[in-house]
Amino acid sequence: MNESEARRRELLRQTRKLYQDSSDIPAVHPRYGRIYHNLYGNEDTEPEKESSSFYLRLVISILCFICFVFMEQNKTEVAEVNSDVIVNEIEKDIDINTVAESWKSL
Repeated sequence: MNESEARRRELLRQTRKLYQDSSDIPAVHPRYGRIYHNLYGNEDTEPEKESSSFYLRLVISILCFICFVFMEQNKTEVAEVNSDVIVNEIEKDIDINTVAESWKSL
């Protein structure tokens, strides 16, 4: 390899390094920045963990079920409501139009 070829290779390496700098993202509108990072990733930061409320909802539902079973077994009333009233409210048919009107009024 002669001196001219070595110089060309060095210039090519420098040019590639200059234009392939992955630390800077291209000019992306802020609205589309999240999409860009989801597609191409961002090596500088750790990926964000998506928060989920599934476990919180699961714990709340288990606690509600345990309270219901406790009320059923001990025939307990809380705020003048017993397990029979809860079952009746669950089994009650609802009118969809009434629900839609109440949502519209909110």
